[in-house]
Amino acid sequence: MNWLTGTIERSRLLDRRTSPGKLPLIISALWVAEVTGSFETAMILAALKRLIEDFGDPAMVGWLITGYLIVGAGVAAIVGRLGDLLGRRPALIVVLIFGALGSLISALSTNFSVLLIGRLLQGVTGAVLPLCIGLVHENAERDRAPMGIGLITSGASVGIAAGLIVGGVLVDRFDWHAVFLTSAGLCTVSALAVFALVPPSPRRPATQPVDWISGLAFAPGIALVLLYFSMGKTWGWASPVPLLALGLGGALVTWWWRASIASSNPLIAVRSFSNRTIAVGCAVTALAAMSTLQISVFFTLLMQAPTWTIVGLGLTATAAGLAKLPSNLSSVFAGPLGGWLAGRGRGRMALVGGCLFTAAGWLLWFVVDVKNFAFLIAQLVLISFSATILFSVAPTIIAQASPPERVSEISGMLTVIRQLFLGVGAQMVTTILTVDVIRRGNESYPSPFAYDLTVGVIVAMCVIAACVASALPRRT
Repeated sequence: MNWLTGTIERSRLLDRRTSPGKLPLIISALWVAEVTGSFETAMILAALKRLIEDFGDPAMVGWLITGYLIVGAGVAAIVGRLGDLLGRRPALIVVLIFGALGSLISALSTNFSVLLIGRLLQGVTGAVLPLCIGLVHENAERDRAPMGIGLITSGASVGIAAGLIVGGVLVDRFDWHAVFLTSAGLCTVSALAVFALVPPSPRRPATQPVDWISGLAFAPGIALVLLYFSMGKTWGWASPVPLLALGLGGALVTWWWRASIASSNPLIAVRSFSNRTIAVGCAVTALAAMSTLQISVFFTLLMQAPTWTIVGLGLTATAAGLAKLPSNLSSVFAGPLGGWLAGRGRGRMALVGGCLFTAAGWLLWFVVDVKNFAFLIAQLVLISFSATILFSVAPTIIAQASPPERVSEISGMLTVIRQLFLGVGAQMVTTILTVDVIRRGNESYPSPFAYDLTVGVIVAMCVIAACVASALPRRT
């Protein structure tokens, strides 16, 4: 019966495929939505210095980043599943409206509490990419969907670059309120584009009651685990409050996992991870998020460190952001390339190759002179290009292996995994960088040995990721 139901569902999807002439317009609207979501992620970094000056507490202002990521990780899979059930197009429009509303609240705020509330509402846009992936599969033929997903994931690089550079210009010419106003406008334009250009989504009501109770335990469980990694840096990893958050979060996630396995129709189907392609794709994503995706943390610190640290370049924050621009632009081409390879049964090759090329990019650290700015730019381009291939291929092969009625949900789980291990990796990298420091007066920065050790760990994890990726079926 399950086979028959799946066959009928696939037939219905094939019957409603969009004509090839309209597909570019649909992809364009979804690309703009992903650019908007990524802009909201990065824009706060451009405003960070001014926000600290206005509110005076760096730890408190840091919650504008942490809270946003926690909300995004918590809701991605659940909103993705709601989109699968109730329609992905309306779910995406609602998510973008939440983003616009949150941005507007923050833009009009006069105190930190209201600013944070708006920023937390913005965090719902963490569900943009899973819904976009589902909409691509909903509207494109199977052989065209991978390229569409690759194009959309490339929008993340454009959004991040825009968030850093456009955000920086807005903050310099006006103040941080202007960044949030711009975000509100982008979300509104994106919602209108999706409404106008993306066809209505079919509803896929569940054939049996959905286990909502255990499913909804997932979001607070993940949020509490991420909260531990956020609070631990300030409060101490063994402090009672962070440990309580970790314990409660771990208990909720464990209960959710067991209840979902036992349920005949869970809100989030953890049994999907028994599929080798899905499991391997998620594992590679986790390893890459902990290692190569820490590129911004590593190189931002390196480029802004004073020249007296031997390896530091002494750049301003604006110059460091501009130095990253070529690598962001190169990633625009990497996303479609990854999708093209995955669509032709070369997903395994692309994933293994992406891991190895990323490792090679990091290994250039030991070969070239870090003070040579041109070589540094080339290294950033190689790492970013290869990493973008990884993060376009993984969701593509996972979406291809997922049941049509659960594409956005499983893609949302991939987003959760990426966010969770990004947090773990950031803590790992910053900890290794403090193993050995150089001091002058009250200032201290990582030593050349600390940088070397960090790069060595990142390269090792990239190689492990390549080994894991090789476990994929050959024609993935």
